[in-house]
Amino acid sequence: MNREAFATLAITVALIVASLLGVSVDLGAHPLWAVKTGVIGSAIGLVVYTALRLAGLRPTSLAIFGGLALGASGLSVVQGKALFVASFAENALAGRFWFLGWFGVMAAACLTLSALAAFALRR
Repeated sequence: MNREAFATLAITVALIVASLLGVSVDLGAHPLWAVKTGVIGSAIGLVVYTALRLAGLRPTSLAIFGGLALGASGLSVVQGKALFVASFAENALAGRFWFLGWFGVMAAACLTLSALAAFALRR
């Protein structure tokens, strides 16, 4: 196993362990689905990163793409939670943005960190 693959797996496992330990709850995820979004989102990030690297994309491009995706999904999480809470759990669409945004946050975090690790290992 090469160093890039090992680093990618280590980052994915670290994100999954962090969600199991409650880091995503501390960052604003709902306690009932924080583990689910952390585990599934990290796995999605691993699959997307691997597919894009096999397709020939460079780590710098993936890091930029992942950073933009992380920012967009983070904005979705923050705004979705704020609107959902302000509506006293009446706004189902805002709740969906909050819930699905966490899948995006974890996937984009895995993608970005893996790309940055690959960039650092190539030097």
